[in-house]
Amino acid sequence: MKKILMIVVLFCTQLVMAQIDVKLSITNIKKTKGNLAIEFYRNVENYTKGQNAFKKLYVPVENIDKYETVFKDIEPTFYAVKVYLDTNNNKQLDKSFLGVRKEPYGFSTNADPILREPTFEEAKIEMSEENNTISIKLNNNKGGE
Repeated sequence: MKKILMIVVLFCTQLVMAQIDVKLSITNIKKTKGNLAIEFYRNVENYTKGQNAFKKLYVPVENIDKYETVFKDIEPTFYAVKVYLDTNNNKQLDKSFLGVRKEPYGFSTNADPILREPTFEEAKIEMSEENNTISIKLNNNKGGE
């Protein structure tokens, strides 16, 4: 009985220790005033639908070039992150009638396919103790009014 209890305790300890802190760094904000919308996904279905993000932030920014935050106690696995700078505070990424993004945006792995967002496979990045930072450089406005 003591051996079983000891095995259970060791197993539970491993589960708790398996969590990592993930640092997210967003650059090229260019001192633009607005709100950073950050969506952190861990599966293709939610990512594709843009729903049920694992973590979601809407952060006011002004007069900064870089924003950093840390997600604590995250399971080491694959994640894909979508970010855009909502400059008109309507809580959506504005696009032209051709689908060209009109507000600064970025994705994990800095993938940037033309006229569509990257797939989960293109944007996913594996988080581990050794690789625990996601760096995203915002792309500038591409669409016109």
